[in-house]
Amino acid sequence: MADTTDTLRGRLTEAERVCGGWSTVHIDLSNDRETEEGIAEPRRRSVVDRLRRAGADDATADAIEEALSTPSRLPAPFHRFLLARDGRVVADETIPGTAPGETLEVGPLPRIAPLIRTGVDEFAYIVVRTSRDGGDIAVHRTGAFFPEARESIEGRTDTLHKVKGGGWAHLNQQEHVEELWKQNQQELSAEVDRLVREVRPRLVVVAGDIKARGLLLDALAPASRALAADLQMNARADGADERVVEEFIAEQLRTVEQRDRAEALDLLRTRVAQERPAADVGVRAVAEALRQAQVDTLFVDVAALEGETLLALEDVPWVARTVEDAGPVEVVGEVPAVEALLRAALLTDARILTASHVDTGAGAAALLRWPVDAPANA
Repeated sequence: MADTTDTLRGRLTEAERVCGGWSTVHIDLSNDRETEEGIAEPRRRSVVDRLRRAGADDATADAIEEALSTPSRLPAPFHRFLLARDGRVVADETIPGTAPGETLEVGPLPRIAPLIRTGVDEFAYIVVRTSRDGGDIAVHRTGAFFPEARESIEGRTDTLHKVKGGGWAHLNQQEHVEELWKQNQQELSAEVDRLVREVRPRLVVVAGDIKARGLLLDALAPASRALAADLQMNARADGADERVVEEFIAEQLRTVEQRDRAEALDLLRTRVAQERPAADVGVRAVAEALRQAQVDTLFVDVAALEGETLLALEDVPWVARTVEDAGPVEVVGEVPAVEALLRAALLTDARILTASHVDTGAGAAALLRWPVDAPANA
């Protein structure tokens, strides 16, 4: 299995710790036809030339050009996000769908708001395609088109098909076949349970043969079964309609995301109304809470924060409204408020959700780890 700890959020967090020389590329490729050499050369050269003029060093520009020379193999429409420094691409995300706007920038810090717009509020999910002789498991992460890990479980295949006829011999053989099916699904379920413990997914999609699905669902541990969504079609059979599978997965992911956001917003409204609120609303209050590492969940509306700025700091507390607030910590620069808030949220391990200012009452809001008037160790 692949290393599932190397997540997009993890790469962005590490990138935000390092100041200086970041090249950010976010381009819509909905109307670009890919070749075996990736994005067509004129578009690729245009992107790289603009980065060079903006101050990208040769090694970083070359690394971005090489990345853009690798075909995504996604159907249009899609867009591409790359983050690079010192000749190394640290984030390269190809994302289905169209993208609003374009970012080609070289600056002291990464520009991750374009990616936030398209769903860096990531979580893991597992897709299991099962049949009576085993199954395929893929670990995915929202916001990424390709799975980050795959595994196939091949169980016993001797005498897998039930026999026709009657008599005790036939009955015994049928019982043997069913026991083989059950053993195969138990083996598959054990691997799914292990991944649920390690990866902590929010969803487990189960598709495949009807008998195998039932046996697998019965064999899953309660924690895995609680996450399972059963697609009632044989998605492992020859000729299975992959579009049906993808649409079912997308629907289940939307359900999880909408439920998460709705629950978090309900909690925000409840806390804001309390006498000792464990919530803040507004850029000023949220920035101060982030300075205290007090934010559990950050809500941002990228469009609503357009035009507002904050100071990004080289070290803790990472963000400030004024030079006086920064104190002895070096100021990296004045940056868009959304970038400063997102950076501080990543560096203080706060959850990030996008939400309309209509829902939160402002461009930024936060659920706090402790009430605003209580000490951290209360």
